[in-house]
Amino acid sequence: MKIFTFTKRKIWSCRYLYVMIVFYCLSCVLSPGPSVELHVDSAQTMVFASSGGNATLPCRFWFEPELSLAREVRIKWSRTSAAGGPEDDVLVAIGNRSRSFGNFRGRVHLRQDSAGDAALIMTELQLNDTGRYRCEVVDGLEDRNSAVHLELRGTGRLTNMYVVFVL
Repeated sequence: MKIFTFTKRKIWSCRYLYVMIVFYCLSCVLSPGPSVELHVDSAQTMVFASSGGNATLPCRFWFEPELSLAREVRIKWSRTSAAGGPEDDVLVAIGNRSRSFGNFRGRVHLRQDSAGDAALIMTELQLNDTGRYRCEVVDGLEDRNSAVHLELRGTGRLTNMYVVFVL
């Protein structure tokens, strides 16, 4: 007495079912899950400072939904002068490593007080630092940015002024 009898059609059906189960399991394991969105924002769009002083250009980033593990993102600050023209790189950072460029070398660094803090701290400000600064955060293939305008006025110190009247 035979308990199981298989025809070629039933064997093909079993193989087809097996292949479908394997593909379904692989799709569950390899699916990216819920999408994560990167956000970048500046608390202020305009910062005023004095030549020779310091300024902090705000920038923060976060993910929605919030991530349980921190990701290492690339942060890039660049500037377009008040007169327009090409964009100049100011600073690029990944994790604890950063590099500043040109006239900004040695005068800029990231604040990084808390997770998602990408504020740019500028020291020894010069009148030609005035312009539009862009904070760009890159996470893999995703990137977002926010802009802050820096305006400098004078030296921030009173100097002696002589007025001569000619009669």
